[in-house]
Amino acid sequence: MDDPKIMNIMNGMKSLEDHCQLINDVKDESPMQMFYKDKGVFLTGGTGFFGKIIIEKLLRVTEVGQIYLLIRTKKGKDAFARIEDLFNDPVFAKMKQVNPKYRCQITIISGDCSLPGLGISADERETIMENVNIVLHSAATVRFDEKLKMAIAINVHGTKEIIKLAKEIVNLKALVHVSTAFAHCNMGHIQERFYSGTMSGENAFKLSDCLDEHTLNTLTPTIIKGYPNTYTFTKVLAENVVQQSAQNLPVTIFRPGIVITTYREPVTGWIDNMYGPCGVIVGIGSGVLRVFTGDMDNKAHIVPVDMCVNALLASAWDIARNKYETPPIYNYVPDADNMVTWRRYMEDGFEYGCDIPMRKSIWYPRFTIVPHMWQYHILCFLYHTLPALVMDAIMVIIGKKPRMMKIYRKIHKLSNVLKYFSSNEFRFDNDNVRKLTEKLDDRDRRLFAFDMRDLDWTNLFRVSLYGLRLYVVKDDPSNIPESIKRYERLKVLHYTTLAVFYALAAWALYALVKLFL
Repeated sequence: MDDPKIMNIMNGMKSLEDHCQLINDVKDESPMQMFYKDKGVFLTGGTGFFGKIIIEKLLRVTEVGQIYLLIRTKKGKDAFARIEDLFNDPVFAKMKQVNPKYRCQITIISGDCSLPGLGISADERETIMENVNIVLHSAATVRFDEKLKMAIAINVHGTKEIIKLAKEIVNLKALVHVSTAFAHCNMGHIQERFYSGTMSGENAFKLSDCLDEHTLNTLTPTIIKGYPNTYTFTKVLAENVVQQSAQNLPVTIFRPGIVITTYREPVTGWIDNMYGPCGVIVGIGSGVLRVFTGDMDNKAHIVPVDMCVNALLASAWDIARNKYETPPIYNYVPDADNMVTWRRYMEDGFEYGCDIPMRKSIWYPRFTIVPHMWQYHILCFLYHTLPALVMDAIMVIIGKKPRMMKIYRKIHKLSNVLKYFSSNEFRFDNDNVRKLTEKLDDRDRRLFAFDMRDLDWTNLFRVSLYGLRLYVVKDDPSNIPESIKRYERLKVLHYTTLAVFYALAAWALYALVKLFL
């Protein structure tokens, strides 16, 4: 792989990994390391994308005493089976080298945020009460189209149960509730403070209990009016529960922006899902997604997951050291001094994606972004639906199962979910995040770096593309030269097809004009 473009990507990744090595070389314990040393941490959402990085960071960089993971049964696997799958993820490889006895620091708590008392047994609850010092509540259903009853059960009732448990903990130092920067997206300008919603969390519980699921589904558009989906609506309710029920607790609310791949650590570009903009990039790179709607000059409020987790851990450290009249709230989003637009994200993503194309792409990647829905629907029919119908017809003829229309139904569903956020401009205050940065000493600024003013967007986009290719698409780096050759062949085929199409269209137009003249 001697291509200079590929070498630029690899060199960028190397420089970021060198920074990660500097973290490992820090000898003296920093204030944040001392804070987490020997502490008991109760974590919800530990099996998710965000939670994995929290676990990895604590086990690799701190001498945390014990991490109590709340894990529910899922897809027939109980909590103990799921923990085995969790630590098989390549994101934990470096941590296992640094801390080979990490399993001694993990205690599994079988439970579920949607259940009364979190579904935790009496004995396990007593263990938490006696041994936990820090509670990090990151569990949530992040599905934008989740049924309202389930969204309330997990995002709102789960938060209430966490607060109830926190009040019983004997030596609680910090409680961090993970919300989202877009909880109050209907405001346009989102400050680091509480907002009044259309309904209190308590009334939401009562409403959910009184109505059956069918009735609640029917009334959902009316109930969540003003919010784009049940996710943001229930996140607002959860913040209200914190405001009303967590008085006298050392609590803080952490609102991350759109979380994407890792930037520096533990490995560059790691991700385990295709949610949000990362899914869009994979769709483009595979040649499947060819049109999208939105205002590309709006700011892209994306943040790398490793820096996001560093800020979250710092917020817990700070609330344990200081008392505040009202719980501090952190909007963790790109800083106003260092922002990019969606246009930059998409154009850079497309440019770098062409340097390391996907081996499994079905067509030459081309992409059109339109601001209006009528344009989007027309182009969707021409670029998505028509080709899908042709390809499915060919599949049927050769005796294979058609699948392209099914894929495009999912893509259009994703596009409809994201259009609110891609078409609207949002402005965030982040003064509290800036102040938090200033409280860290030099060692913690290296160990737990999260200042978005220092982010190199070019490097982030490059490693993100590489990581998506490696960890999500599962394309081995060794096949990049072969993929480039295939990419060039698809390019020739694409433009040949266009030339034939335009020639036929011109001929048909000529024949039509000649017929009437």
